[in-house]
Amino acid sequence: MSEHQTDPAPKSENEIADYYDGVKKLEIKGYETGIKKARTALFVTAGLLLLGEIISGSTIDFAFTPLMIGIIVFEVGIFIALALWTKTKPYTAIITGIIIFILLWGASIVVLGGKAVYSGIIVKIIIIVNLISALKPAKAWEDAKKNS
Repeated sequence: MSEHQTDPAPKSENEIADYYDGVKKLEIKGYETGIKKARTALFVTAGLLLLGEIISGSTIDFAFTPLMIGIIVFEVGIFIALALWTKTKPYTAIITGIIIFILLWGASIVVLGGKAVYSGIIVKIIIIVNLISALKPAKAWEDAKKNS
């Protein structure tokens, strides 16, 4: 072999590594669709919580004291923070969002009684289903990020 000729093997290894990296990036992009769906569901949950608190407070002639406003802002802020957290830890953020949403639903049942079980149940089920459906791609995304 002359000194101007190069060994083709390194090029072949680089092509395989580049191909593998490209496949990993495409795989991660595929999971991001499900994660965006969960992020959107968390943002929508925050908006619906705010809207629901305002509507329920005004229909029962409840005074919006600074404490109540603080509680509402805290509830909404949790879901906004979880939605933003999906950019780095989507699986954990979604699991936390599901748990907190169910706990808030349970708290409203304790405070308002049995009426809260059925109040807005279709919207609540849609939110929970959207969050649960995003768990698999979120876990896969986190696993793919670990392995890359």
